Amino acid sequence: MPASGVYREVEPELEGATLHGECNWMTELQAILKAWRNLKNEERDAVLATVVHVAGSAYRRPGARLLLLPGSRRIGSVSGGCLEGEIARKAWWWTESSPISLKVFDTTSEDDAVWGFGLGCNGVVEVLIERVNAPGGAQLLQFLEEAQASRKPVVIVTVVRSSSHSELRLGQRLLAGNGAIRGELASCQLAHKLAGYALEALQKRRSQFINLERADLFIEYVPTSPSLVILGAGYDTRPLVTIAKELGFYVTVSDARPGNLSQDCFPDVDKLVLLANIDSARSLPIDADDAVVLMTHSYGLDHQCLPGILTIGPRYLGLLGPRARAERLFADLGRTIPDYVHAPVGLDIGGDSPASVALSILAEIQAVFEGRSGNMLKHKRGPIHTSLVSETATDTACRNSEAVHSFGGEVQISSNA
Repeated sequence: MPASGVYREVEPELEGATLHGECNWMTELQAILKAWRNLKNEERDAVLATVVHVAGSAYRRPGARLLLLPGSRRIGSVSGGCLEGEIARKAWWWTESSPISLKVFDTTSEDDAVWGFGLGCNGVVEVLIERVNAPGGAQLLQFLEEAQASRKPVVIVTVVRSSSHSELRLGQRLLAGNGAIRGELASCQLAHKLAGYALEALQKRRSQFINLERADLFIEYVPTSPSLVILGAGYDTRPLVTIAKELGFYVTVSDARPGNLSQDCFPDVDKLVLLANIDSARSLPIDADDAVVLMTHSYGLDHQCLPGILTIGPRYLGLLGPRARAERLFADLGRTIPDYVHAPVGLDIGGDSPASVALSILAEIQAVFEGRSGNMLKHKRGPIHTSLVSETATDTACRNSEAVHSFGGEVQISSNA
């Protein structure tokens, strides 16, 4: 917890006001969860479609979701638009006799019919279709909702295909996160081995597709919303907040000037923080995985903020202004500039308006967080997206029974919802 008196969160100025954006600013998953909560309260059903495997080229990657609501309303997507219509027309029928079904969409054909209907992605997409009111679907969405609330990454292990000789069945899951595992697979004989794979996914922060005991499983790493902390609440901060929220960031805006932290200026921000002591920026809610942008437009304030931020060492630190200004700041502090510091901040895309600068900054943060260069895709050789790791499961040190005991520090095996 931050030291007392260093900063305080700014309460909404108007009764009934909120620090959270409306549905149109939510991430796809947040919007799906909000719609599901409303359906649950009304005791109505829906169909959830999830991409579980991709071979070749596809617009969306494994983990993309589409929620089909009564009345033909849709939230989310599983493609660039070429698959949603087919799924929307048939999903309710596909899940009529069984609450879950796997469908394979092959867009690799050179047939004119395929390209004529906009299916020319040149890939094979496997989509799991399930009713949300079924036990498995309801448990999944409840788990994701809890993960969103805790802002902790989790792993979902889902059986997407199995032979008649396997003990695993389509749609069975192991849900791993917050130091515990649950779901149907948490009590099966393979629970310890699956927990080892979940632990590996959390450590490496990546999903994978495996074959285990005559079954195919999608091991999905679900990250928490990335965090962006902006120091400086000027006019040019507003578009940065707007774009960051579009990308799904949890955004904190901080300033030492109370008048700048107006609810009207930042209606979509998640948290507003008033610095009572700018010299103690180390007590700000900043973690090593966060992105921080320093845009106070004050050399003195930047000089006071930097030591505290550097003590934390965030994943990304951007400084507004020319390179010479940053070099002087660090020289005055007697520090060398770390690799995670980006000064001047942003990618070189041209433009000097607040909106174009914000776009440049968020593009660079996105590239850093994804381990990309930020170059033009037309110069890239090979696939745009990194392929999901696929392998045949074997017994290794991190996938044995001891892995379960190290999972999150205190793993409890439970099949409870």
